[in-house]
Amino acid sequence: MEITDVLSKINALSDKLQDKIAPVEMLSKFNGGRSEAVVCLVEYGADNKVGILKVSKANESEVYHKAYEIASKNNMNKYIAKLITSYEIKNKGSLLYANLYDLAGDHIYKSETFLDKVLNEDELKHSIISKITKFLFTWNKEHQKRFMSPMDIVKGELSYRYMDKKYEAAFEEIGVPKDIKWISLDGTDNIMPNPYYFFNNEDIWNGLKVTCLTSYAHGDFQGDNIIITEDKPIIIDFCDLLEDCNVFHDLRYLESITLGDYMETNLNCDKELWIKACNSLSGGIINIDIPQGKGMSLLRQLMPMLRENLKLIVSDSRNVIYNPSFFLAGTACGLINMRKYKGINKKKAAFIYAAYNLKTFLKDEAVNLFNPSLDSCMVFNWINKKGNSLVTLQPMGETTFMDSEKLLKVVK
Repeated sequence: MEITDVLSKINALSDKLQDKIAPVEMLSKFNGGRSEAVVCLVEYGADNKVGILKVSKANESEVYHKAYEIASKNNMNKYIAKLITSYEIKNKGSLLYANLYDLAGDHIYKSETFLDKVLNEDELKHSIISKITKFLFTWNKEHQKRFMSPMDIVKGELSYRYMDKKYEAAFEEIGVPKDIKWISLDGTDNIMPNPYYFFNNEDIWNGLKVTCLTSYAHGDFQGDNIIITEDKPIIIDFCDLLEDCNVFHDLRYLESITLGDYMETNLNCDKELWIKACNSLSGGIINIDIPQGKGMSLLRQLMPMLRENLKLIVSDSRNVIYNPSFFLAGTACGLINMRKYKGINKKKAAFIYAAYNLKTFLKDEAVNLFNPSLDSCMVFNWINKKGNSLVTLQPMGETTFMDSEKLLKVVK
């Protein structure tokens, strides 16, 4: 449905309800990324108030008040846009929801989404980024310290997406089965775990539990849901609000989805750069070194800023116990993006991001489960333009590959 048709229906509904919202007029439309939702800056009412209109298939009104109440207790509700009203709009047999948020304050006519600013390579003020990440770790206090299985942590982050048809179809599309434990990236000695295998069966973990801080999470903390005004960020759309979720989830989701939206993944040079970025982002927590390359200057500034306020959680050396859950959050968010993206290269990129984070998790001293074996391994072709291939082992005497007296042989 065109936005002009949506506005026409909203104004008709408002007149019928006499709720004083009409007239609603669009000032500008944010470009957005992969999301099917439409986000606009609008004026509404006789007083020409400024607001944000988001049109999507989700009805936020059911959970908005819960999120606003939690944030208010922590004096962080100033960063949440006030939901004025939500309209149901019929569109070809389905329902759309038009959520209108008030955008009070000065200098709001030049507001943009976080995603638009990234895609346009506009300056993102350090003070704004700091407020975004401080919000993530403050609005949802108190955090609960729990001992959880990796399976339960990841399932809590994936929520309704875990093992649904779209999730399983994404793995099928990139050619990764659930019964293969390890993958060789492009047939090299870069061996990584297969997240589909590790989060398919609880028994794989043999009773392992790791320390995890849990709290409420926004659940869809991506660039279209962060409005950047002159002096602060404004958060919208709590439709996917999660309870008892990994405290690192929203940050890792913003990081991973921004990376995927900004970076190209079509050319081999793009893919090589993606691998380097994934390696960097999974190689540390606060101190990260984003690789240099075409178009990477923005990410080299942005990614370290996004992680700066992790010091609120992990600055004390005693808090290394939370490191495993940080990388599990990266794994879960990569899987969410793999399910979300439509293009095959983006899906593969998200899978690789998830695998790199899972590898770091398995190598953590508290986990110590990174023990790759070619007995259950496949070649995952990313730069090589071939289909994925299973690996078999045959004795070859002199040549070695990870296992002595064995050689990697690809069976096509």
